Amino acid sequence: MVSGIKIVTDSTADIPAELAEELGIEVIPLLIHIDGHVYRANVDLSTEQFYMQLQDGNHKFATSSPSPVVFEQLYRRLAFEYDHVFSIHLSSRLGEIYRSATQACAKLPASLTRIELIDSKSASMGMGIVVLAAAQAARDGASPGEIRHLINAMMQHTHVVFFVDTMEYLEDSGKLSLASSVVSSMHRIKPLMILDDGEIVPYERTRTRAKAIEGLYTFIEDFPQVQDVTVLYATTPEDVEKLLDKVEPVFPRERVQIAQFGPSTAIHLGPGSMGIAVFEGIEDERLHELGGPVLS
Repeated sequence: MVSGIKIVTDSTADIPAELAEELGIEVIPLLIHIDGHVYRANVDLSTEQFYMQLQDGNHKFATSSPSPVVFEQLYRRLAFEYDHVFSIHLSSRLGEIYRSATQACAKLPASLTRIELIDSKSASMGMGIVVLAAAQAARDGASPGEIRHLINAMMQHTHVVFFVDTMEYLEDSGKLSLASSVVSSMHRIKPLMILDDGEIVPYERTRTRAKAIEGLYTFIEDFPQVQDVTVLYATTPEDVEKLLDKVEPVFPRERVQIAQFGPSTAIHLGPGSMGIAVFEGIEDERLHELGGPVLS
């Protein structure tokens, strides 16, 4: 048996592959459906291949969760290799991944209690920031209790705000739990949306792309203290530079992480989407002792 703690997540976390490999994070791929063909995100279908088809505009897209069997097989293997496993997944209100993982856990024998399943109530790098911090803490020798505290504290203080170029993809995905009249009015603007307790809800009415980018900056600026910022984009890296220019006076440009939405997320947001994930930092003595990402 390999001693230590293993962190598991899924491809909706949008964690760059090299970072996941470096920190030993197990990433379960979402299933991407394109014109009836099924691909495992970032396994059978690269980000580059996906975006080529997304921007082509002539394909039908959908996603589905891996079956509970996939999770069960993984959990059984990891339970015998590691002392403890934290499995952190996409908000249960945004997909079926958490449900599949829960069903898998229900089939495990009672002796395999070292699998701990967590609903991140987030998505993309809002979840990814938490996963990365947990994996870093595990590598640094933190205990399960310390990592559990780190995860729960960071989940409460990590926020995701984004906008899309067109509401079409979000509507088709069924991820918006809004009245049809509200969605219809959103077609005429480029509203900022926020993940609130695991759901996508409107945050601010912005009518143009330039105003939406300004809104992302204002969201960061409004925090009295910020520890980590990740800028996310789909197909417009040039807009990342525009946002970084605005952010630089309030948060060091060199500390901003930049990540492209992976297929598991971009399939629901569409081309031109953009967002930020912000960890505001926590005054927490336990996390300070752990060496976690906190403000002193």
